[in-house]
Amino acid sequence: MKSVHLLGNCKLEIADYPMPEPKENEVLVKVTASGVCGGEMHSFRGPNAMDMNGGHEVAGIIADPHGHPQWEEGDRVGIFTLGGCGKCRWCRQGKDTFCPEVGTPRACHSEYIAVKANAMVKLCDDVSASVAVLLCGDGLGVPYGGTIRAGVGKGDVTCVFGCGPVGLGMVLMQRFLGCWPIAVEPIAARRALALKMGAWQTLDPTAETDVVAKLRELTDGLGPDACFECSGRQDTLDWAMDGTKCEGIICQVGHGPQSVDPQKLIIKRNLTIFGNWVSHPRYYPDMLCMHRNGLPIERLITLETSYQNAQEAYSRLEQGLEGKVILTWD
Repeated sequence: MKSVHLLGNCKLEIADYPMPEPKENEVLVKVTASGVCGGEMHSFRGPNAMDMNGGHEVAGIIADPHGHPQWEEGDRVGIFTLGGCGKCRWCRQGKDTFCPEVGTPRACHSEYIAVKANAMVKLCDDVSASVAVLLCGDGLGVPYGGTIRAGVGKGDVTCVFGCGPVGLGMVLMQRFLGCWPIAVEPIAARRALALKMGAWQTLDPTAETDVVAKLRELTDGLGPDACFECSGRQDTLDWAMDGTKCEGIICQVGHGPQSVDPQKLIIKRNLTIFGNWVSHPRYYPDMLCMHRNGLPIERLITLETSYQNAQEAYSRLEQGLEGKVILTWD
C-alpha cells in the first residue's frame, strides 16, 4: 500500500509499505480521507525521519471486519482520534480519552489502516468523509469540547489566541453559538481565515503595543468573557490570564512549555482555568446535530487534495496558509 513518509526538514515522500494486519480487537479500514493536524508540524519540521507518519484523523470504508459482527464490509466509518478498551468506566461514559488502555490510530495517512473495532462510528449518508474527519477528530472535537465546557453562548465576547486549525474551529463554533469571537493571530493569512469563520475582530499581536489593553478597549474595559489559548505559548497564556474579565474563564488547549501563577487567578479576579485535551467520542451525536442544523463545518476545510500532493499540502499548512487540510485516498 501507499503511505506518507515524513523525512524531516519539511520533506516527505509517498512510499510503499506492507498492508497492516488487524489484531484480535481490530478491523481493516480502507482510508478515504485523512486530516493533517497542526500537531504533525513538529515532526514535519524536525530533523529526523519518522517510520511512517503521525496521521490520526481519518474516515474510511471497512475492508475486513475481521470477525466483528457490528461491522460489515463496505460500511462507511469515521474513526475517533482516541479509542479505549470499550469496557471500563470511562469508555462506558463515552470518555475513552481517559481509559487506561487508550490508544490512537497509527499512521492514518495511508491507503489502509488497522483500528480498534470499538473506536468508530458508522456514517450516515449526509456526512461526507471529509466532514467525518472533523466530527470524529481534533478539528471540531477540541473546539466543541472547549467551547461547551466553557459555557459560552449568545452575546458573550470570546477571544481565541492562535488561529491554526483548532483555533479556527473555536472561532467557527463560538460564532455559531452566538458569541462575538476576537481572533489574536500574527499570520495575516490566518487572520483572514478567522474572519471567514465568523470572527468579530482580529488582532495582530506583533502590531499591538499592549494586547491586553486592546482587548479591554474592545470590551468596554472589562475584557472577554472567556479566552481560549490554542498556541501553547507563554505570552498568549499570560495575555489570556491578564485580559479575561473578572470571574471569566480560560480554556487551555495549546501544547507547549508554559507555567501558571495561581495568584493571577485569585487576586481581584476569581478566574477559572481548565484544560481540554483531544475529543470524547460522546461529543459526536451533538456535533452531528449542530452540523445538520447549520454549523458550516465544511468552511474549516480550506484545502482538499489527493495524497499524491501531500508535500504541497503539508508545506502550506506549515506556513500558516491553510485551515484544515484533508488528503483524499480514493
